[in-house]
Amino acid sequence: MNSPAQGRSTGAQTALLVIDMQNDYCHSDGVFAQAGLRVSHLDELVGQVNVLAAAARAAGRPVIWVRMEWDGDADVGLLADRSPFLRTRGLRRGTWGAELLAGLDRAPDDHEVIKTRFDAFHRTGLDGLLHDLGVGTLVVAGVRTDFCVESTVRQAFFNDLRVIVARETVAGYIDDLHLNSLRLMGTVFAEIGTVADATAALAGTVPAPG
Repeated sequence: MNSPAQGRSTGAQTALLVIDMQNDYCHSDGVFAQAGLRVSHLDELVGQVNVLAAAARAAGRPVIWVRMEWDGDADVGLLADRSPFLRTRGLRRGTWGAELLAGLDRAPDDHEVIKTRFDAFHRTGLDGLLHDLGVGTLVVAGVRTDFCVESTVRQAFFNDLRVIVARETVAGYIDDLHLNSLRLMGTVFAEIGTVADATAALAGTVPAPG
């Protein structure tokens, strides 16, 4: 993997950002699966995300879990028209569907960000949290590659953050859209690599760009 482009600060902290690994998005009993949108090889995806979480903690790096969650039907917005199955259920605050998958490796010191739109920076405290933690590089994982992951990666780039995405730690529902999203993000918005590349970045063994 090529070294990511220079971010907001040289030698700044690296953090792991995991997006929307929630029951409604990923579990076979979630509302997306019931609508015919399924994450294949989910156990493998969870295992690879856990590899990154363990690597981040071993290096003393922040781990940030992002969840999409709405208080009520009115909060869904235009997405209710685009995805009618979300109009009255799914990703509602306090429900099983809004919770993170049970198999994920979470720790008490991890951070959490709640969002209401695809982009994890949109009307959330994520950018402020990253600033407070001194983060200049993000390793991004989660679902859905071509929606929430890509939206967040693009905004991270606009915020002058270096971004690394490991192929094995992101997933979508439609293979060609997933692959095309990886290709698009890799043009300028992020470095697309492997879990080994991402764990090396979290460990601080990736050389800083010259």
